Amino acid sequence: MTAAPTTALATGQPAGNILLGVAGALTAVALWGGWIVLTRLSVTTSFTPEDIVFLRYLLGAAVLLPLFWRRRAQLAWRNWRQYSFMILGAGAPYMLAAGASMQHAPAAHVGVLMPGTMPLFVAFYGLLLFGERLGLWRYLGLGLIVLGDIAVGGFGIFHILENDLGHAWVGYLLMLLSAALWAGFTQAQKRSGLDPWMATAVVAVGSCLLFSPYYLATSGLAVFRLPWAEIALHGVYQAIVSGILALAAYGIAIQHLGAQRAATFSSLVPALGALLAIPVLGEYPDIVACFGIATVTLGLMLATGAIGPRRSPR
Repeated sequence: MTAAPTTALATGQPAGNILLGVAGALTAVALWGGWIVLTRLSVTTSFTPEDIVFLRYLLGAAVLLPLFWRRRAQLAWRNWRQYSFMILGAGAPYMLAAGASMQHAPAAHVGVLMPGTMPLFVAFYGLLLFGERLGLWRYLGLGLIVLGDIAVGGFGIFHILENDLGHAWVGYLLMLLSAALWAGFTQAQKRSGLDPWMATAVVAVGSCLLFSPYYLATSGLAVFRLPWAEIALHGVYQAIVSGILALAAYGIAIQHLGAQRAATFSSLVPALGALLAIPVLGEYPDIVACFGIATVTLGLMLATGAIGPRRSPR
């Protein structure tokens, strides 16, 4: 059995919907590449991970609250589990883990171990919880993604131990946790019954309500003591570009491509993040990161059916 290609014939979707899903996935990938670099810059300079989470969801909720209220009829109590996993997987808990992980590793490693690993968790959840099956070539593609992740992660741990960097290895574990959380969001949104914009609003408003009291109790208004130019740059990108536009674009991809195929596009993020990190952070990917990026990208192409045998129509 081979994996079906991402065509209208294979997915049962009209060709226009497939193109819309691919466009949504590529838009999200482009915006996430910038998000990795900017978030790493944030948490290694002026901001704490908690500052970033507070700004992201406070501003995001303010923008999306009118839409949330107008479309509240979409919400159904029977789907509260899906909504909870969406907030957990793409909301404040995810951002805390992701932000903390970026304090310990270069952007190229973050790209491989976070978005690069996420498709594996989506496939695992689909197989374990919903009985979703994969073809031989998709398993091979996911296996290559694992190989790239092991190379980068193993090298990172070796570097940490060799240079006596203490608990920096926790950052690599947090990247895997972040990938697992985002994969849970992917599967939950697919089954939530919400359109992509309402799903984005649920994540933003829910995270704001849950996290803001904690932040205000522990940090007060500390983030607003930073230069306003920095607050504007990081806040707008986190809340509007990454928290709303990228998340909604990814939701469109899930809607038209399905959870597994939408997730595999995230494997394009490592290469983009590594390239952007060169001019912004002055971080050049090492040979292991380059190997991981190449291997993960090839795995993506196999997992999505972009290359490999195609099933002939019946």
